[in-house]
Amino acid sequence: MNQPVTKDKNNEGEVIMMDMADVLYIQTEDGAVVFHTSEGRVYPLVPSLSMYAKHTESLGFQKLDRTNLVNMNKLRAFDEKRGLVFFDEDSNLERQSAIVAFMNIGKLKNMIISWIERNLK
Repeated sequence: MNQPVTKDKNNEGEVIMMDMADVLYIQTEDGAVVFHTSEGRVYPLVPSLSMYAKHTESLGFQKLDRTNLVNMNKLRAFDEKRGLVFFDEDSNLERQSAIVAFMNIGKLKNMIISWIERNLK
């Protein structure tokens, strides 16, 4: 089984996929789980939106609201009035959508429109 890990306790370093068969033992240190391997210590990723934001930004993910990270490469439509982005060209409410924080719409609008134009080409 592969486990995403980093070499630092705060999960800020590069994400490495480690085979759990390489783990010699697992322990806790100062409240953090530590995997010990013959190569040294590694730390499992602790899932949080902020941690994923750091590691997925280069893949095109952007925080459009405090509750989401959106893959901007998948955007196809934007409803500024409802504060929603859509992943297909039909901006029907039954389609999958993500919220854009109303207080950030003015700041994010040009970026969102630019991504959509790029994606529709």
